[in-house]
Amino acid sequence: MTEQDAYIQKMEAEQREATARFREIEAQAELADSEDSLDVLTGGRELNDDVNRELQALRRADQRDWDRLKDGVEKARRRFHDHLDRAGTHWDQLRAGYRRQREAELRELGAQMDRWVASRQRTAAEDSLLTRQEIDFFKRDLKNSGELLKNLGHARGQAWKTARDQYEDAWRGLLERSRRIRADGIAADSAAPS
Repeated sequence: MTEQDAYIQKMEAEQREATARFREIEAQAELADSEDSLDVLTGGRELNDDVNRELQALRRADQRDWDRLKDGVEKARRRFHDHLDRAGTHWDQLRAGYRRQREAELRELGAQMDRWVASRQRTAAEDSLLTRQEIDFFKRDLKNSGELLKNLGHARGQAWKTARDQYEDAWRGLLERSRRIRADGIAADSAAPS
């Protein structure tokens, strides 16, 4: 194998790795339905295609064009890798923003739960709409949602999407339980004699 063939094989292997990295970023694009996301993906595809075209031209090059085409491949590869680095940072920021927002929602709901517990402790157990069992269920769901959110912080790619879906399901269940408790509380307050 010639030095040129070895170089081309090395570049093609690096390009396969970069393309796989781009596909991972592409899979995360559904997280942000924005024009910026579309631009990141479109730009990435174009840069990926540029590298592939340069590699094909290099494979067909004769000795006179080799150095010029090799420089073209290096420049296209650097542009693509720089784009991947920026896109990776962009998705990291999206994931971090999503997580911060969900943490704030979870803290808010946790504070609301603390208020309910305090309210329950202030009233007699017989008069309380929040039975001990309901509080235990709610605390367990709140803790479970917190654990799912922690897992979300460590996941990447398809695992992140799965973790996000699990969190969203748990969050919806938690909100539904919260709405039912509040609705029961309002109904009981309005039915109570003055």
